[in-house]
Amino acid sequence: MMISDLPHDLESEILSRVPAKSLAKWKTTCKRWYALFRDPSFVKKNFDKAGGREMIVLMNSRVYSNSVNLQGINNRFDPSMEVTGKLIKLNDSKGVDISAIFHCDGLILCTTTESTGLVVWNPCTGEIRCIKPRIFYRCNDRYALGYGNSKSSCHSYKILRSCCYYVDQNLSLMAAEFEIYDFSTDSWRDLGDITRDMIVYSSGVSLKGNTYWVSGSKEKGFFMRYFDFSKEVFGRLPLPYQSFNANHTAALSAVGNEKIAVLQQKILAMSDEMRIWVTNKIDEAKDLSWSNFLLTVDYGKFNLPCLVNVTSFLLDEENKVAVCSDVDTKDGLRSRIYIVGKDFY
Repeated sequence: MMISDLPHDLESEILSRVPAKSLAKWKTTCKRWYALFRDPSFVKKNFDKAGGREMIVLMNSRVYSNSVNLQGINNRFDPSMEVTGKLIKLNDSKGVDISAIFHCDGLILCTTTESTGLVVWNPCTGEIRCIKPRIFYRCNDRYALGYGNSKSSCHSYKILRSCCYYVDQNLSLMAAEFEIYDFSTDSWRDLGDITRDMIVYSSGVSLKGNTYWVSGSKEKGFFMRYFDFSKEVFGRLPLPYQSFNANHTAALSAVGNEKIAVLQQKILAMSDEMRIWVTNKIDEAKDLSWSNFLLTVDYGKFNLPCLVNVTSFLLDEENKVAVCSDVDTKDGLRSRIYIVGKDFY
């Protein structure tokens, strides 16, 4: 019996466990598979199942897939990581480098280093969609990919563009621009100055179609800012720490389909350490709460260099292990990846 002879649900379940890079090679096998690989619900399922074994990172202006094996880590078996390959050939074929990536349920939004355009990529099919600006892109633009109708299997994908800049010479007055690109209409529209409090200290992370960032100021401390793509409004949620220090850095990560983890670093503190908290299930109807130090790593204990710029991390909540990607600013901005736990790295 061939896999194509299996019931559709079983066939979909089996294929969802295959790495996206391999699926892209099979898209021409049959029309049914090609249609399946383009289905947003399948792309999300494939991304969710890869969450515990695959980490997509930006290294040296290229997008790579890294296979992570944490099985047996609590039984003194060493964890392992393998770079399984470059994911897209956009930068090779057109001479374009990638400066930022954003994940949303298996789709990846890529920003070019020259701010010449945006590319949305489906790793299951290898298809890309180039997004043209309404006027032009700025070098300090930030982008997030999300969707409305999060409870429906038919998602309405959108891109949020935000640009904050000072409008006076004293750098005391800030203005903000916000635009939404709607995939269904292939057009941008202006959201207006809906918030000025948009200074962020982390890359965004997507959960259930919405985007979350760490934001803050000396007056308000740190908090978590989110954008609801259905209502097209911003909101605020508390963080497990409120103090504000410009020398602290933070990163967010989705944990499964229900939670968010925040990683905090006290870079210039006497005892350099990394701390990670995890939320309860994100639910609009319930108050948000955080765990009490799910994981604390003291760099000095292992003679581990500070992770000076953690851009992303993958958290194994059960084993209390984090896989961190950062940039070594002392070595030509070379990308590094660490697997760290409470008693090892």
